[in-house]
Amino acid sequence: MSSITGALVRRGTEAAFGTFQEKKPDQPNGGLVALFAMTVLVLGLVFWSVEYTYGMVVATLAAVEDTNPDIYVRITSNPDPTKPNDEEAELAVPNAQPITNKLRTTVKHLRARAGFWSRFRGAGMFLAYTGMNGFLFALVPVNETSFVYQFIIQSIVGVALATWQMAWVHIVITEPSPKRFWQRIPSYKTWIKIAPAAALENVLISAAFFLPMALAKLFGWLEPTANDDVPPMIALYRFMGATILPAILSFMISMPARVIFIRVAASMLPEEDETIVPFDRSFGGKVSPAITGGSGKIGLMDAWTTFDWSARVRFAKVIGKTFAIQVALVVLASLVLGGQVILMFKTAKPAGSDAPGYQISYES
Repeated sequence: MSSITGALVRRGTEAAFGTFQEKKPDQPNGGLVALFAMTVLVLGLVFWSVEYTYGMVVATLAAVEDTNPDIYVRITSNPDPTKPNDEEAELAVPNAQPITNKLRTTVKHLRARAGFWSRFRGAGMFLAYTGMNGFLFALVPVNETSFVYQFIIQSIVGVALATWQMAWVHIVITEPSPKRFWQRIPSYKTWIKIAPAAALENVLISAAFFLPMALAKLFGWLEPTANDDVPPMIALYRFMGATILPAILSFMISMPARVIFIRVAASMLPEEDETIVPFDRSFGGKVSPAITGGSGKIGLMDAWTTFDWSARVRFAKVIGKTFAIQVALVVLASLVLGGQVILMFKTAKPAGSDAPGYQISYES
C-alpha cells in the first residue's frame, strides 16, 4: 500500500505546486488546523481499534472456535458461579450458539475473562511484529515502484517473522498469561514447522497485490496523465482499477490463507496454555502429538478441510460486519473532515495579512 500512497501523494504535491505557482496560498486559521489534526488522529485511532478488535482479534477467535464443543464456556460478567444469570442459562442449553457468532457476544466474553482491555489483547506483540517487519523491509533498498521486488522482499520478511506472528495468535486465543509477549515467541524448531503456512499466506497475499500492480505499471495504467491520446476518464478508470482491484483481490485471498495460518499455529499451542474459547486441539483427530512421534501440528490442507462450513460462515460474518463498520467510519470521516476543510478555506486569510505594516491598498 505504501507504493499507492506514494503515487497519490506525489500527484497531489505536483498539483498543489502548480497551483501555488499561480497564486499565493492563504493562511488558514491555526485553531481550525489544530482541530483538523486532532480529528484525523481520533478517527485514525477509532478506525484502527475497529480493525484490530473485530478484524483481527475476533476473526482469529472465530477461526479456531469449535462449532460443536462438548463443553461451552460460560459468558458472564459475574465471576461467581453460584449466581447464574440469564445469559448463562441461555448458553447451557444443547443448541447454544458459538461465542464468536456475534461481535458483541465475543467482546463481552473477552471482557469477562480477560478484563476491559481484552479487545486489544496481543497489541504489544502486534506492534513489535509490525515494527520489526518494517525495519527488515527498510534494510533492503527497493524502489517504491518496483512491485516485483516488493513482492519478493515482503514474502521473505513475512516468512522470517512467522514465529512472531504465531506468538500473536497464541496470545489472542488463550487465557491471560503472566508471561511477557516476547516470552511467547516459539523457538527456531517451531519456525521450521510454521514456515510452510507462513509462506502460503505471505506469498499468496503479496502476489495477489503486487503482481497486478506490476502489470498495471507495465501497461502504463498507474500514470493516468502520461498518454495524451487516452481520454482523461478512461485513464482515471484504469488508474482506479489498477490500484483498487489488487487490494480487493489480496483481501479475498487473504481470508482462506489467514485461516490456514491461524489454525496451523493454534495446533501447536503449548499444552500449558488454555484457550479462551472452545477449541479442539486434535482437530478431529488430524493432529498427532509430538510426544508420540507425530508432527505435533495440523497440515495445510487439513487446516482448511477441518474448518467446517458453519465456522466459515461465522468467520465471513465477522469480516463482513467489520468491513461494514469501517465503511460507515469512512463516510463519517469524509463528512467531518470535508466540512472542516471547507471551513478552513472559507476562513483563511491572505498570507502576511496579519504581519506588522500590512496595508490594504484601494488605489487602482
